[in-house]
Amino acid sequence: MSKAGVLDLASGLGGKIDKTDVLSAVDKYEKYHVCYGGEEEARKSNYTDMVNKYYDLVTSFYEYGWGESFHFAPRWKGESLRESIKRHEHFLALQLELKPGQKVLDVGCGIGGPLREIARFSSTSITGLNNNEYQIARGKELNRKVGVDKTCDFVKADFMKIPFPENTFDAVYAIEATCHAPDAYGCYKEIYRVLKPGQCFAAYEWCMTDSFDPNNAEHQKIKAEIEIGNGLPDIRLTGKCLEALKEAGFEVLWEKDLAKESPLPWYLPLDKTRISLSSFRLTAVGRFFTKNMVKALEYVGLAPQGSQRVQDFLEKAAEGLVDGGKKEIFTAMYFFVARKPLSAADSQ
Repeated sequence: MSKAGVLDLASGLGGKIDKTDVLSAVDKYEKYHVCYGGEEEARKSNYTDMVNKYYDLVTSFYEYGWGESFHFAPRWKGESLRESIKRHEHFLALQLELKPGQKVLDVGCGIGGPLREIARFSSTSITGLNNNEYQIARGKELNRKVGVDKTCDFVKADFMKIPFPENTFDAVYAIEATCHAPDAYGCYKEIYRVLKPGQCFAAYEWCMTDSFDPNNAEHQKIKAEIEIGNGLPDIRLTGKCLEALKEAGFEVLWEKDLAKESPLPWYLPLDKTRISLSSFRLTAVGRFFTKNMVKALEYVGLAPQGSQRVQDFLEKAAEGLVDGGKKEIFTAMYFFVARKPLSAADSQ
């Protein structure tokens, strides 16, 4: 799980957006969100533009601070962040009972960190579905470096309109990705369509928990911070995900909020009160260093105008995630395994 260096961060800022247009892209992105007067319906109806702008703007920051796998994980005492992330990916592969040679779909694959890890762990062929050109280009480059480019690839597409025939894949998974969908049912229905009968879909979802109170102003503020800092149209309740799965036709084999039993808090990497040498860039000191480095890079012209503002809303997201985790109103790892019945009659 390699990490990008300072020059990689500077050169990658803005993704596929022309460097002279980054500032205006930041303006447009921010205006989708509640903090800047944006409406949920606008985020949902323009989710493709909003999510694409988000990942063009933040991918280099993610890779610089987090590595190739952009997700959280339950964590044991004495376990590094990197080890917990790999174990989280292996756990998903085991729950899907992946077998060598199977065709698997990774929905919302980022730059392919989990794809590469799971493909090597399970000896499967994995297709990564992603609607962001910059992330796909980066993912293909990384696939070539580790030698999985012959068995794993990427397809540029919207996961609300998956460009594959019915019953194509032996398994489908999503890791903290389908939370970007404007409509959970529509997304899950497309996954159901391309999955072979009798096979399973597993996912880690970002959700508000039953402890979230929509009438609590502080809870709403935390939710809004997570949404702007993570390119989300709306964060669903865990129960809404469950309802959408069943409505799409899936049989839910099991579901659980894995955050509840994590020995160490899942949000620990972002908690400013902790100290870590292995993931220094995520600590308060590391983030302060990165903030000033980006400011300097932008000042001398190595990073595009608007880069500091991207980091600002990522910082806001980090604060929202930690607060949401501590108050137990938000989880980054609501996990489920759902099966597509062998026949339509089985789902009745």
